[in-house]
Amino acid sequence: MAYQCIREEKKGKIAIIWLNRPDKLNSLTVDLVKEVQECFDSLDPEESRVVIIRGEGKHFSSGADINGFRELGPMEGFNFHRILNDLVMKIRRFPNPVIAFLHGYSMGGGLEIAESADIRIASDSAVIAQPEINIGINAGAGGNVILPRLVGRGMAMYMILTGDRITAEKAMDIGLVDLVFPDSTAWEQALHTAEKISSKPPDTMRFAKIAVNSAWESSVEASLNLEASLFGNLFSSRETKERISEFLSKSR
Repeated sequence: MAYQCIREEKKGKIAIIWLNRPDKLNSLTVDLVKEVQECFDSLDPEESRVVIIRGEGKHFSSGADINGFRELGPMEGFNFHRILNDLVMKIRRFPNPVIAFLHGYSMGGGLEIAESADIRIASDSAVIAQPEINIGINAGAGGNVILPRLVGRGMAMYMILTGDRITAEKAMDIGLVDLVFPDSTAWEQALHTAEKISSKPPDTMRFAKIAVNSAWESSVEASLNLEASLFGNLFSSRETKERISEFLSKSR
């Protein structure tokens, strides 16, 4: 398929989805998110035993493209969140393992997409954060729902309420990242991990994912629906509008 915002690559039994807006720090737009969904829909699980999501260039993703937020109202905010939710659930329901490779900025909605991958591998210079609170919004793709399941309630609240950036090593210490490698070898190690997993018995691999997810995420979808409602409602807030405008003014 011809994509505008992503590109797809195949390496044997591994499919790589590249977020391909490097000049915009691979920030998320509706078009990009829909193309990632379309790419997952096009994958044959027999041919793509493992999927890796990574960013083109220096960064995984800086999060949602805030330029699109200036004119959002509550319903538009809700709908944008639902599109992100659809991708998150597609990743979680894909029958084969999905690996997120975090490098450079890995923040906001980009990080939240990675939180729904089965394994997160990071380069040691990755910059990781849930900074949405700084512009008056909440998480856009499950950060309030999935992050606490990964790192615990207290640490999730700290990340969500401060918006502070953390290192890849810190992210591994708290359980947000599973493996960290030096920048010079991280991508090679991510591919090696994917190759190792892709060589395992496919049905056993898929049943393992089903069993682990079933035990771990009993009410994720209901919680995502609540989070979407809260996200959309914030676009009726004057402070949110002001913070988005201030952020966009500074970024020019």
